[in-house]
Amino acid sequence: MGRLEVIKNFSLSLTFTVLLFLVGAAVPFIGILLIPLVPQPALAFGLEYGRGKGVALLFLATLLLFSLAGKELGLGYSLLALMMGLLLFSFGRGWSIEAVVAGTAAGMIAATAAILLYFFGTLSHLQQAIREVLKENLELSLRVYERIGFPGAGMEILRERASQTAEVVLQIMPALAFTSFVIVILINLFFLHRRFPDRRSFFASTGDLREWKSPEPLVWCFILSGFSLFLPGWELLRTLAINLFLVIAVFYFFQGLAIVAYYFHHKNVPFFLRGLAYVLILFEQVFTLFVVGLGLFDLWGDFRRLKKRDLTPGRIS
Repeated sequence: MGRLEVIKNFSLSLTFTVLLFLVGAAVPFIGILLIPLVPQPALAFGLEYGRGKGVALLFLATLLLFSLAGKELGLGYSLLALMMGLLLFSFGRGWSIEAVVAGTAAGMIAATAAILLYFFGTLSHLQQAIREVLKENLELSLRVYERIGFPGAGMEILRERASQTAEVVLQIMPALAFTSFVIVILINLFFLHRRFPDRRSFFASTGDLREWKSPEPLVWCFILSGFSLFLPGWELLRTLAINLFLVIAVFYFFQGLAIVAYYFHHKNVPFFLRGLAYVLILFEQVFTLFVVGLGLFDLWGDFRRLKKRDLTPGRIS
């Protein structure tokens, strides 16, 4: 492998990751689709040429964005660069997929908190700023509802509850951020699996994802955090409990999704029906809660019969 080829691919990967980020930041609607793809050029380069060269690319890209696009965009890219660095660090270490994803998302949460506190100084100032942004977005949403002819009585109820809704969203913001990071990480792992099919075991020590299940001790954290929501007073404890409850629910959602995919695969369900079902699961709350419950009760129901399959004649005897 010649040095010129390495320099060429380094330059191309650097250009693509920076351009994807800039276009994603500049174009509101397209940006939602492009931002999760920003890590792909750098991750692919790091896998091809080694972690050291991949980290060097991330460092140079971050410096370029700080100098060309300003501090805000530079910090935004540095968060994605941290994600890429943590993923490159975790690859090849034999970690489970939940450890890779949860560990990377936790690192991004810590970095996000540090960046926000750097900008706003104190936690109270940060909360107030987020509260104002939420209220502005809710007000814009209400104006849109008015224009499309939403019933007047319903609008009044929404206006009365707007402040309460903002407070609830503010309270669960850590869980929402964690979920968003998990989705971005999984999207990148999905594309890496497609691009490097022979290195899937290098990314995480997992078999068929349709047979994935969350760690069993997690159910006790889920139960304890659920009970903590009903404790009187202790607002800080309740806030921690509801965020922990929602984060663990994400794990059971993906376990339930794995069960659905397992049966779709084994029953040879047509792809059109699979796509329709996944759309309903993502956008219809009843189906989303059903999938979470499916993942939770799989601990006792063993819907895929994975425990029976693992029993060997020696264990049975």
